[in-house]
Amino acid sequence: MKITSSLRIGIIGGTGKTGNQFAHLFRGQGFAVEVTGSETCHRNAELLRTCDIVVFSLPLAESALIMEQEMPNARRKDQLLLDLSSLKQPQVTALLRGSGEVIGMHPLFGPRTESTGETIILCPARATDETVRSLEELLQATGLRTKRMTAQEHDRLMAFLQVLPHVKNFLVAEVLEKSGADLPAMLATCSPPYELELNVIGRFLDDSPGLYGPIILNNPDTLVILEALGTALLSCVAMVKQKDLQGFSDRYERLRAYFGSQTAKGRENTEACIRLLSAKKR
Repeated sequence: MKITSSLRIGIIGGTGKTGNQFAHLFRGQGFAVEVTGSETCHRNAELLRTCDIVVFSLPLAESALIMEQEMPNARRKDQLLLDLSSLKQPQVTALLRGSGEVIGMHPLFGPRTESTGETIILCPARATDETVRSLEELLQATGLRTKRMTAQEHDRLMAFLQVLPHVKNFLVAEVLEKSGADLPAMLATCSPPYELELNVIGRFLDDSPGLYGPIILNNPDTLVILEALGTALLSCVAMVKQKDLQGFSDRYERLRAYFGSQTAKGRENTEACIRLLSAKKR
């Protein structure tokens, strides 16, 4: 499929924040875009019959189920089916029940973020090279960067990029709450690097459990990540009990070697954030 602005795009879930964001992006490239939402879902079958490209933008917890329910209406072989979920394996599997080409997509940015320069992952499941290249060109024309991988590779990567940081934020917040930590006192006395850490946790909590819960609970690699985290934590507990400075130093140096040049980059990037925080306080 050669994707041009003559094709009609339908977005199921297009009245939500992410769906609306992509409707705006596509319209900005000259496409005619039709959308349905929770109150107009009776028109989903019509979109699947009449639109050349159909994008599913649905809450993660129910996305795969809704896609499966809609696939009997996706009988066109000359159609491209896309989705915007933050997990890919169940969603792509559901879309493959339809007859058209299938590419899973995951925008690595939220609807409140300016999309220019951000990355969107593409997981081709049943698509020609021409279709994938054409979709990449369209997305790049909107200012996005594209990255290809399989659905399995995507979900494994998201276990590290999303699940692990989200679990860390959740657990740190819970330890502070259960320990009775005086958060205002912490914020009044901490230096900018530690304020940055608290801001990241605050950002995590300034959203919805309906967003983060499914990301954590439904990723097929979450249990593997949590088991590794538990093993590392127990090892750290033993090290603290023994006051094993040499053991800590050995592990620290091993991890420093693993991160390589990212240690210097990490300092440089966080220093920029710290300077911004400091400037705001003046």
